[in-house]
Amino acid sequence: MIKYLNDNINLTLHETIKGVYGDHILMSDRRVSEYYQSKFSWKEISDPIYDYVYFNKEIEEKIINNIIIQRLRYIMQLQTAHLVYPGAVHTRFQHSIGVMHLAGRMAEDMLSKILEYYGEGALEGYKPDTLIQAVRLAGLLHDAGHACFGHAFEEAFMWSGKRKLPEEVGNHEKIGVLLVKYLLEEMITEFESEYGLDNLYEVLLKILGHEEPREPIIQIMRWLVKDSLYPADILDFLRRDSYYTGTNEYGYIAYKRLYRNTYPYFEDNRPLLLLDRNTWGEFRAYLYAKANMYEHVYFHSVNRAFDKLLKEILWLLDDEAGLSEAVVKVAEGDPYPYLELTDAKMYALMIDKALKGSGRINYLTRKLLIERKPEWKRVGREYILSGSKGPDALKWILMILFNKSFKEQLRKEIKETMHDLLRSKGVDEEDIWVDILTISPVPQSMIYMGSGSSASMLTLFMGKRKGKRVVKDRDVYLIEEGIPLQVIFRIYIRRGLHRLEYEAQVTDKLKKYIDSRLGLSDEAYRKIMSELSKYASSREFEKRKITA
Repeated sequence: MIKYLNDNINLTLHETIKGVYGDHILMSDRRVSEYYQSKFSWKEISDPIYDYVYFNKEIEEKIINNIIIQRLRYIMQLQTAHLVYPGAVHTRFQHSIGVMHLAGRMAEDMLSKILEYYGEGALEGYKPDTLIQAVRLAGLLHDAGHACFGHAFEEAFMWSGKRKLPEEVGNHEKIGVLLVKYLLEEMITEFESEYGLDNLYEVLLKILGHEEPREPIIQIMRWLVKDSLYPADILDFLRRDSYYTGTNEYGYIAYKRLYRNTYPYFEDNRPLLLLDRNTWGEFRAYLYAKANMYEHVYFHSVNRAFDKLLKEILWLLDDEAGLSEAVVKVAEGDPYPYLELTDAKMYALMIDKALKGSGRINYLTRKLLIERKPEWKRVGREYILSGSKGPDALKWILMILFNKSFKEQLRKEIKETMHDLLRSKGVDEEDIWVDILTISPVPQSMIYMGSGSSASMLTLFMGKRKGKRVVKDRDVYLIEEGIPLQVIFRIYIRRGLHRLEYEAQVTDKLKKYIDSRLGLSDEAYRKIMSELSKYASSREFEKRKITA
């Protein structure tokens, strides 16, 4: 459903804006919102997450109808998750439209607060409407650099080390910036003069770029889209992915309360985002929603097996489909072969392989697309290392999270241990796969991006507002607050070698090895349970017990 909102010239400005943004606009942000919105005419799209998503005809519709965005209709948001959750067939296009919409609302809200609390000087010469439009375009374009199968493609070609690719195309964000430069620079710079949006292209690139912007106001705008604790990107994909996978119980987030209770703050010219201390409960719920989505949806054990199979298929199809070569061509200034890399194109090629031939690629594509049986099958229960196991466990979680070489060494040791257990049963070392997954409260791109200390990235700044004054309350070190930081260990063997009797053996061996290797113990837990047992059997407990 798409329709014009303000074709009727008799609509007043207030009626038009109320139609676009509903009753959520507060008195404090009406001035910023109305001035920006009055520059354009608006259209709406029905959306299951926000009811309606809005975009302007003059700028956003032209970019939406460009190949850079339209190709995202043919790239699914969750790569192979639809093989586990049949409803997960939503696309990167839907997510991008949603992030544009939500980031725009967040920008209007934040800029209104900045003007109210600090005045126009805090904008550093940038116009509010330029900043809002840049944030909305950044939300729309933040995933423009994805190729077929999204993150699985990145893992296969950009992160695995199997192909040597230029640094400037080392991830989808870098590629996205190059695509914007190649395809949209002229169009966006024309918008600057036509609609009085000075520096629009410059601000957009600073928000999307790899380097942290120097200007405090641009840093804040960037955080609304990405690289912060609860940006529009994460808020949208958690809500959208939980909806389409049918796991709403994991993805519920009080997103409006989060961003409406976030305040701008400047500490020695250093910009911060302060969360109102009364919203601490909603923030914790958000962190647990994120952890649950990663554990149960994104890192679903069968989904992980499908992704591993898919990556091998992509490696085998590389030469025929020109996959890594298309990435190199982007670095050389030719984006068009890369623009063709969509799920739709690859599925057409893969289904042809699945129906014909008897080689390795034919076998794997049949397993993926027809039989829906990945080559790897999980054996035994997963082992979850969480902060509940005490401070020693937390130390090792952080070591695995931050030290890639230690993580790989641990993976190798566990694989050798499992091989020792199963070798007499005809299981070779190459028949075993050890999957080690980290769940973090902050995007791992923030941890590994190399700008700033990891400690500051794991800090939530809290404050309180009274009138036009914002006061910083305290720094919350998320690790100390017992947030859901954990590592998941899983063991897989090749499907044809799986036996039911291995389940308990592998579960027991994995737990004993990790506890021994990391110096963990169940002794404290057993002591607590012993004390509780004594209390539960006492007369005092009987007196206090309440039955429903």
